[in-house]
Amino acid sequence: MIIKSLIVSLIGIASFFQNTPQKEIEALQKQYPDENAVFTKKYEDYDIKVVGDSLVIKVRHTEEMAIIGDNASPYARDQVYTSSFAEATNLEASTLSPGRRKWEALAVSEFRNISDNDNSVFYDDSEFISFTYPGVKKGTKTSLSYEVNITDTHFLGSDFFESFAPVLDAKFTFTMDESVKLKFKFFNVDESEITKTVETKNGRTVMSFQMKNVPKVEFEASTPSYNYLAGHMSSMIESYQTEDGEEVKILGDTDLLYDWYWTFIDGLKETRSDQIEELLKGIVSAEDDELTKVKKIYYWVLDNIKYIAFEDGMRGFIPHKGDYVCTKRYGDCKDMASIIVNMLNHAGIEAHYTWIGSRKLPYKYTELPTASVDNHMIATYIKDGKYYFLDATGQYQPFGLPTSMIQGKQALIAFDKDKYEIKEVPVMKKEDNVMKEEFSYSLQDGGIKGTGHVSLTGYAKVNNSFRMINSSKQQTDDYLIRLLNKGSNKFFVDDYNIDGLGDLDAPITLDYDFRVEDYYREINGSIYFNMNLDKAFSNVRIEEDRKYPKELDYKYIDRSISTLNVPEGYEVKFLPKDSEVDSNVFGYTMKYREEEGKVILDRSYYLDYLLMQPEDFANWNEAIDKFTKDNKQIVILKKK
Repeated sequence: MIIKSLIVSLIGIASFFQNTPQKEIEALQKQYPDENAVFTKKYEDYDIKVVGDSLVIKVRHTEEMAIIGDNASPYARDQVYTSSFAEATNLEASTLSPGRRKWEALAVSEFRNISDNDNSVFYDDSEFISFTYPGVKKGTKTSLSYEVNITDTHFLGSDFFESFAPVLDAKFTFTMDESVKLKFKFFNVDESEITKTVETKNGRTVMSFQMKNVPKVEFEASTPSYNYLAGHMSSMIESYQTEDGEEVKILGDTDLLYDWYWTFIDGLKETRSDQIEELLKGIVSAEDDELTKVKKIYYWVLDNIKYIAFEDGMRGFIPHKGDYVCTKRYGDCKDMASIIVNMLNHAGIEAHYTWIGSRKLPYKYTELPTASVDNHMIATYIKDGKYYFLDATGQYQPFGLPTSMIQGKQALIAFDKDKYEIKEVPVMKKEDNVMKEEFSYSLQDGGIKGTGHVSLTGYAKVNNSFRMINSSKQQTDDYLIRLLNKGSNKFFVDDYNIDGLGDLDAPITLDYDFRVEDYYREINGSIYFNMNLDKAFSNVRIEEDRKYPKELDYKYIDRSISTLNVPEGYEVKFLPKDSEVDSNVFGYTMKYREEEGKVILDRSYYLDYLLMQPEDFANWNEAIDKFTKDNKQIVILKKK
């Protein structure tokens, strides 16, 4: 027995020394040779308990990260989210340095609260607790733990298996009283790769979801938001029983979500205001038809109510009354929706509070009926079956055109206490968003000189309005050089005139004079000239190893009709053949013709996606390769 005990002890000692901090770091470096950091653990432990007629919800967050590469500085700073709905407490953070046999902790001593200024259109009183781990370097670890008190049963939220670094062990555990019913939805993850367990301990249900050796999220150019990419699970409480046995329903379907949301707007729509009544007399007239009244009121809000996203607590969800917003002359998205609905109601026109998520969020009400789906509020007006989504946060948004950030998103439209509708905002067609340019030019001493006219409609107009309105003369000059750039970096705009910037119902038009120096050469009496002065999208291939979708703000068409005045004494010797490519994501046409001493190139290209999926990358690259080749075609002019 003594010999056996001695052998067991020796095995234990050997195992202990094999698992020293240094050995652990070396093993991770071997497993992840190209990484600077790895999460060794990432745990969320939920405790959901019935107390009287309510639920008490606490979450214990635990994470540990090993720094295994030379670039340690990005991992020294960290922050923890906190708000009145999810209050972070008992925060402990430290740097773990390797000792001979165990990790030695050096605690963080200073924590700072910083307001959450992420420009979200739906704002609450959220903050970040910011801190810096001391002495972080290669071979150390960071350790973080804290508790979160969830004060509203509607806000369980999401837990991410994936992160910006590989995760060795991600585990989310829910320990709850037996009467508590939860519902889960998984995103960007194969559920078969998740180890799920359910057991009963001390009369309580314990559910866990675990993934090991989870690869990191790779950030690529023009990817959509993190929630589109990272594997995660969203949870919601469906119901529970109070200690008296009464069932309380929380979430689980859109009816329950709407019942909760209705409490935020109940009574606001019908509020009457002498101030708004008097104000409307100067905005609309009895001769206006209903659609004209709606447009005038919407435009008045755009011009007179300043968008400021600042609310605390539940005011992040409850709009102010219309007369309050009218008096203050500012508000967040909910307040701007509220004043539109209220003013239209005063004018005898039905309008509706509407919740919606921006394209930053990948969720639908029909698949995840929780507050995670939306971060925005607008007003909706319906006429003859057509839905007008009125988003006054879009300062230069024409009436009838939804803001680009809500295209394709589900809108939750409130009619009354018991009636609502989920309606998808249309994705605007590429033909609705056009930059059309017509320009002509002549050849002069190796360069070109000409005049042009541009028209911008739809989102092309809105996008450029943001960039030109309220800009200085120098800022506008610089921007127009980028917008109109032709030929080379020796492109100059000598003069220009802009119309339509202040008219939301008209296109922006731009007339300009331009020149390009050192653009062509004459060889042996022949001029070899490339009429494709705009080099946009040449050689813009998608990398073969790209993993994630590619996002675009809006679909659009760019069309240019360029006219080359053939120099006196020259004739056209060669014109390229017409070419065309039509694909589901990118396409173009190029058509050349000769006409009374002129050569005309009618060229257009389009982008026809909001979210290009990896299966479309080959189509894109094939079209781009041909476009790039055709962009190099040459017109030959020869002396007579």
